Amino acid sequence: MERKTRRARVAITLALTLGMAAAAAAQTSKAGEVSRVEGTAAVARTAAPQGTPLKAKDDVFLRDLVTTGEQSKAQLLLGGKAIVTMREQSTLRITEVPGVATVEITDGLLKLAVNKDKMKAGDRIDVKSPNAITAVRGTTIVVEVRKTPAGPTTRLSVLNGFAEITPIDPVTGAPRGAPVRVNDLQQTTVSGSGAAAPPQPINRNDAVRLDASFAFKLTPVASDDVLKRQLEQAASDASKLQNAGGAKLPGGGDGTPSVSGDDIRSRNVPQPTAPSSGGVRTSPRGN
Repeated sequence: MERKTRRARVAITLALTLGMAAAAAAQTSKAGEVSRVEGTAAVARTAAPQGTPLKAKDDVFLRDLVTTGEQSKAQLLLGGKAIVTMREQSTLRITEVPGVATVEITDGLLKLAVNKDKMKAGDRIDVKSPNAITAVRGTTIVVEVRKTPAGPTTRLSVLNGFAEITPIDPVTGAPRGAPVRVNDLQQTTVSGSGAAAPPQPINRNDAVRLDASFAFKLTPVASDDVLKRQLEQAASDASKLQNAGGAKLPGGGDGTPSVSGDDIRSRNVPQPTAPSSGGVRTSPRGN
C-alpha cells in the first residue's frame, strides 16, 4: 500500500513537472519582436505579471499580453510574415498552432499587414475578437473592437486584398454561420452575437485617413510626466489582463485578456470608416 502511494506521488509530481515545463516552453516561444513604440506599451507574461514596458527590438513571446497607453502606438513584426500596428489603449495577445497564427484583440484598434510572398501553402493569420474571427492570407486589414452594453462590436475594414470574417458566439466561441468575404476597400460590422452586416464600400479618402491614423510621429511630443503616467496606466492594464488569465477563452483557449473600456478609461478614437497603412491601394480595385 505504501509503495503504491509512493508511486502515485511520483506520478503526480512528474505530471506537474511536465505540465509546468510545457507551459514554460509555450511562454518562451518567440512570436516576433517590437519594431516601433510611440508613447508607451507594456507586456504582461508569466515571469512579469505586473507588466513591464516594451521598447523597440524587444522580443514578444506567444501568449504575451501587450497593451498600449494613451496617445501611444506599438508595431510588432511577426516572424517576418506580418506587421501588426496597435493604436492607443489597445490590447492583444498572439497564439499559434501549426499553420495558423492568431492575433487576439479584446479592445482598441489594430492594423494587420500580411506579406503573402512570405506565407507558405496552408499558412494563415487569424484576427480573433470576442465575437468574430477574420482569416487573412495576404491582405492589409484594420480591426476595431468596442465594448457596448449590448455586447462586443467588431468592425473589419479591408485595405487591400480580401478577408473572410466568421461571427462567433461571445460566450462559447462557436462559429455562428458561414464566413463572409470582405473585398478590397470594403467594411463590415459584427454586433454582439449577430451576423456580419453585408459588406459596404469604403470611400478611398476615408481609407487613406484611417491608414494615416496608424502613422508614427518622427519625434515624441509627450512630456516626461505624461510618458510616466502613460506607462503606469499601460502596466496597470497589462496586470489586469494577466489577472483575468484564468477565464476560459471562447473557442477553447485558456486565458483571454478581458479588460473593458471602463477599465482602461473612455477613448477618443475616431470611428473607422476605412483601412490603414501598409496600404491603401492606388490602383483600380480588385477582388
